[in-house]
Order: sequence, then C-alpha cells, then structure tokens
Amino acid sequence: MLLLAVGLFILFILILKLIHKIILVPWRIQRHFKKQGISGPAYRPVFGNAAEIRRIYAEVQSKSNYFGHDVVHRLDPYYHGWSFDYGKTFLWWFGSIPNLGIAEPELIKEVLMNSTGCSRKVGLDPLSNQLFGDSIVSLEGEK
Repeated sequence: MLLLAVGLFILFILILKLIHKIILVPWRIQRHFKKQGISGPAYRPVFGNAAEIRRIYAEVQSKSNYFGHDVVHRLDPYYHGWSFDYGKTFLWWFGSIPNLGIAEPELIKEVLMNSTGCSRKVGLDPLSNQLFGDSIVSLEGEK
C-alpha cells in the first residue's frame, strides 16, 4: 500500500512538472513578450508552431516556381509571412522553445555581437558550417 502511494505521488509530481514545462512556462514567456509589444503566432502545447510551418511550406511548394532575386519568401516562407503579419520582431515556437525572429539590422548586429551570454546562437549543421566558416554567424566568444 505504501509503495502504491509513493508511486502515485511520484507520478503526480512528474505530471505537474510536465504541465509546468509545456504549458505554464511558454504561456509566461509569451505574456512577457506581449507586454513589451512583441507578438507572434500563438503557442500550441507540445508542437509549438510546427504544424503551421509545415502548412506554409506546402503552400509555397505548390505554387509555380519564381525566378528572380527576391527569394526570401521561397526559402523561409514562415519567417517572411510572420515578419509581415507581426512586425520586424516577433516570437515563434519550436515545440516549447521560444524563438525570437528579428528583421531589424541594428538589432541583429547587437544580438550577434552580444557578449553577456543572455542569448545563444543556433548551432550550424556541417553544410552550413562550410558555407559560413568562422564568420560572425557561427562564432561565440573571443577569436
């Protein structure tokens, strides 16, 4: 009987932690950014905006090919659309992980030159690493 009670207590704690991680924390983050005037697509528990990103990619792929210099709407259609809908700075979700989309050159420069450690850069895959090399996009700290 005691073992069952301990097991149920542990299960209860794990469920509370899960609810905290996938519902409460993202909700607080979204509310915090909204107070600062930064909005974005709404958070969806567990998956974030993944379904919307897939839908937007499928929409763009179904359209005819466009040959020209303005390729941002084809390469990153969700980013292009959301920056148009929500402004140059917006919040979007990859699962329960918030991502801040920035399209203002001065703010991008400030974030990339940040040395306080409050923001981190997304790691590059090997192919992107060959493309960018040791540039400001991939470096962290002093070099």
